[in-house]
Amino acid sequence: MEAGRYRLVAAGSCPWCRRVLIARRLLGLTEAIPVSWSYGKGADGYWELTGPDGEPGADPALGARSLAEVYEKTPGYEPPPTVPALVDMTTGEVVSDDSGDMLFDLSTAWWDLQREGAPDLYPLNRRNSTDAWDEWIGSQINTGHAVATHSKDPEKAAAAANGVLVGFDVIDTLLARATRMEASREDGLTMLDGPALSAVVSIGQFLCGDKPTGSDIRLFTTVQSYEYGGRQHYPGGEAPSISFWPALARWFRALEGRSGWVGPEERSALGC
Repeated sequence: MEAGRYRLVAAGSCPWCRRVLIARRLLGLTEAIPVSWSYGKGADGYWELTGPDGEPGADPALGARSLAEVYEKTPGYEPPPTVPALVDMTTGEVVSDDSGDMLFDLSTAWWDLQREGAPDLYPLNRRNSTDAWDEWIGSQINTGHAVATHSKDPEKAAAAANGVLVGFDVIDTLLARATRMEASREDGLTMLDGPALSAVVSIGQFLCGDKPTGSDIRLFTTVQSYEYGGRQHYPGGEAPSISFWPALARWFRALEGRSGWVGPEERSALGC
């Protein structure tokens, strides 16, 4: 990997972007991978870029006003353009737009450019656990939250919302058992297939032990979206605050208070 060759296009309001931004900060890659910011959709309906003054305009590094213009240089591109997007500045092409792949790559393929003492977000001796958590969180929580807040089908939205809330029950129970707290609703474990055993046995203060991993990042940004506005868009008007799940809430607040987990762009976008 080469410092300065790639540029990240991101929006602080997007949970998929925030997971990449967190890893970028924690690993000390902020100078190696500069960011172009987007604050919303433009006249073309796609993510608009910003000028030097931070207002909507032509991004000086990318030479474009819209993310669609950036993607047009990428072979095989089909709309819509999405964030996060990693752009190879030598070709102008988008080389990755999958936040999970970016999170894993930053953690495992950018070793030489990471800061001294950077955390190992995907340790080899925990890989079975992180893989299991990533799969379960992705299907049960992350996808469910997206459907609950964006689906136009009331039945699908309601089913997805219920799945997320029961998923929170499960995570809260597992964290509570590991940290000797009282869980909110242990019945969740009887209502839903929980994560694989390799995930369950790893849990401690965090999902895979006593140090945060990439799996914690994947869950954190969705819980963050849920807590700061997302739950108000759940069917019925508003779902409970995460304080309803005491062990999950403690996990979330512990990470939220750590350096690097919430940047100024994300804080502004979320209003937290």
